[in-house]
Amino acid sequence: MIVRCVHIISPATGEALTAHPSIRIGAQYPVLEVLTRANQVLLRIPDPPGTTEYQDTPGLWDAAMFTVVSSRIPGHWVAGLEDGRLTLAPREWQRAGFWDDYFDDMPAAVGEYNRLKAAILADS
Repeated sequence: MIVRCVHIISPATGEALTAHPSIRIGAQYPVLEVLTRANQVLLRIPDPPGTTEYQDTPGLWDAAMFTVVSSRIPGHWVAGLEDGRLTLAPREWQRAGFWDDYFDDMPAAVGEYNRLKAAILADS
């Protein structure tokens, strides 16, 4: 799935922004994961290359910021339903604690992320 950013909403405050270091209006992004919560849909978007000096820090962005350019669903996505949340993502990323492990730089989680991100990008 590929989306184009049409406006920016601050993940922290929900306010409209004119710019953000991790995302640009008019740019297209691959979607790595879709997460729904009560009254909200979030898209996990990878950092563009060169925007961080450390590991890729894929952010969750409000789906209202985007229009869909390609609705092709990556073959590695599966649906997961837990605690009223629906997630479309690789099964490995849906396990409890995966994102904590990834952001804590645990080698197994970083390896799973890199492998599956590459597969999703190749499938987009």
